[in-house]
Formats: sequence, C-alpha cells, structure tokens
Amino acid sequence: MLRFMNICLVLGLVALACVIYQVKYEARALDRQIAAIGKEIETERDAVAVLRAEWSLLNRPERIERLAKKHLKLEASTPRQLVSIDAVTDRDFDRSRKDETPAAAKPAPKSSNQPAVAAKPAEVLPWATATLPWHTATIPSPIPMSAQ
Repeated sequence: MLRFMNICLVLGLVALACVIYQVKYEARALDRQIAAIGKEIETERDAVAVLRAEWSLLNRPERIERLAKKHLKLEASTPRQLVSIDAVTDRDFDRSRKDETPAAAKPAPKSSNQPAVAAKPAEVLPWATATLPWHTATIPSPIPMSAQ
C-alpha cells in the first residue's frame, strides 16, 4: 500500500511539474506580447505627434491665405455684403425660394464660338458670403437682387 501511495505521489508531482512548466511558458509569451504592444503604442504616439505637427504646419493662416490668393483668386468683401444674423429674416429666405427657377426652364445658351457673357453681373445677396478668418469669399447667389 505504501508503494502504491508513493507511485501516485510521484505521478502527481510529474503532472504538476508539467502544468507549471506550461504556465511558465504561456506567461513568458504573454510578456512578449505585452512588450510588443507597448512598442506599437509608442510608435503610434510618435506618429500622432508627427501628424499633429504637420497639421499645425499646413493649417497656418499665412499659408492658407497665400494658397487662397494663388488658387482661388478671392476678392475682399465689401461692407455692404456683411450682415449680422439678426438682420436676416425669414422673408429673405422665402423670397429666394419663390424666385428660384428650375434648371429645365432656363434657356439654352447659344451655340457659337464666343462664350456666353452676361450683360451685367448679378448683385450678390448680403447674406451670401462666407467669412473666413484669413479671407472673405463671396459666394454668388443664383438670385440677383434686382429680381426681388
């Protein structure tokens, strides 16, 4: 009986050693994964810092103003074009909705070698401007003020 008990204890000890060995190597593998993920996090943080620096460099008002002058050819707004939000009424919007003409009702341009040019440019509605911190862009309205 003592021999049987000793054999069982030795077998239990060997099984326990195998389990501990397996857990040890799983823990080492998890430590390596944690270290790799930590390195990836640091790499991503560095990349985010670089992207933020590039964004602030590209988003400088002087640069945007220079590009707007070069590519958009915007004009400065006149004081007549700027209004406060309190000055705009619902009537202004209703009038613009009523005066809109569908695209199908517009006459077709004449087919000639010369491009069609309007005799007089339409005036821009006062609320049809977009004021940006670096420049003011005038957005032409499809409804001339003379049609009001």
